[in-house]
Amino acid sequence: MKLQFKKGTQKPSVLTCIREDGTRTWTQLQREIEIHDLAHYVVETELGFSCAFYGLLAEGYNIEDFELPREQRPEALIPANLPVESLQTEHIVNLLMVSLYQGDDSVDFLNALKTILKENELAYPEALDANKLDQIFEKLKQLIAKWRKLESDEILELSFNPK
Repeated sequence: MKLQFKKGTQKPSVLTCIREDGTRTWTQLQREIEIHDLAHYVVETELGFSCAFYGLLAEGYNIEDFELPREQRPEALIPANLPVESLQTEHIVNLLMVSLYQGDDSVDFLNALKTILKENELAYPEALDANKLDQIFEKLKQLIAKWRKLESDEILELSFNPK
């Protein structure tokens, strides 16, 4: 699946996901939500997740399906029915966002994540260790830098190939 992040400066940025069969889903992004969606991409690709946000989009769900009130969402997208990878990813991305916006590397990210996952009765992702976390942070920082260098209406295109 191709992900196209089209930068907006006077208007909202747009995320378009083009599936292998040519179908697409898209949405306008609130300012800085692009970073959240880039973080999803990095976490999902680095950890080899195929059942989180982008994996579900690749399967045929639409972005707007996630934005619906819970009672109107497809059954598979109700939080209690989401795949474990999807829930793990959301917690990892949220911690990444806090860390990036606070500029605070003193947070013990892995222990904080373990605590959050345990509180939510979720398994810890086996692929995530200190080295992988460093790779995730580095790749995300690189993508953020690329994103910020884009002019209005330019596109950052990424490939998402779930296993």
